[in-house]
Amino acid sequence: MKISLVSFIILLVVLLGSCKKPQAPEYLGFQDFSLQSFSTEESLLKADLSFYNPNSFNMELQRGDVDVFLDDKLANHYVMDSTIFIPQKDTFYVPVLFRLNPRFLMNSAINAFLNNNQIKVRLAGSVRVKKSGIVFNVPINYEVMQSLSGLK
Repeated sequence: MKISLVSFIILLVVLLGSCKKPQAPEYLGFQDFSLQSFSTEESLLKADLSFYNPNSFNMELQRGDVDVFLDDKLANHYVMDSTIFIPQKDTFYVPVLFRLNPRFLMNSAINAFLNNNQIKVRLAGSVRVKKSGIVFNVPINYEVMQSLSGLK
């Protein structure tokens, strides 16, 4: 079967277009934030990070390697190794468990109180996503003022 030059070019454009690197998800904030334990040695904070997928295709989040900064201080290095389905043009959630030094947690709480119950959150690192069998590394760099009102 012969393929015309025009058909070949159209096929090539479609294939190259379908392999473009996905856009990074948009960070929306914390959901279901709670203090799991608090001791003199370690505090555990549980939260769901909320994101929006701006891409017009589904993906799988396969790995995340992200530094979490609170008020410009490294709070935690988080590595996620489970698979999470990411629906197209929709919100998805990534459950996280942070192990923090209690002194750091108290300083952050005091700063939040002094800043109208807000804390500066920055996420920096990369995530590995899979789209149609192709794996991409997507850089992550978010910085927001997160309101702590209404959190458990």
